[in-house]
Amino acid sequence: MKRIKSISILSMILGTLILSCEKDTGINLSEIREDNYYESEIFDNLYLDIYGKWKLYGVSGGIHGGGHDLNFDYFEVHKFGIYGFIKNGRVLEYGRIEIDEQNSEDLLITFKPDDKSQVLMYDAEKNVSLPGNDTLTLNSPCCDRYNYHMARIK
Repeated sequence: MKRIKSISILSMILGTLILSCEKDTGINLSEIREDNYYESEIFDNLYLDIYGKWKLYGVSGGIHGGGHDLNFDYFEVHKFGIYGFIKNGRVLEYGRIEIDEQNSEDLLITFKPDDKSQVLMYDAEKNVSLPGNDTLTLNSPCCDRYNYHMARIK
């Protein structure tokens, strides 16, 4: 009985380690042509400040409101609507931004990973908040989901 319990615990630990491994997609975002997903600009002038490199400094929300550990270091957005989540210099997820709603008050987007990319952001629908040129927040449009708070790097 003790041996079965030890094997069960070891199996859970190994399973957790395997599932938590971050795999590099092997892609460099700057190598993706700007017209890879869209032929022209997808954002209105009001939201062009989304382009750049953003440092993740906090995650809030969730069922208990306390967020979770930072699961990426940087969020990059390149023309036209190309995004990537980067950790330790490796691109963990990349793809295209799909605009669900865009007007003077709201920008609602969905991350659509490339067919060759793994998925990091399962909660892919986000409201974009750009209160200034140096702050970006990706807010969940509904209950008990996570919000990502970032500062502009470039």
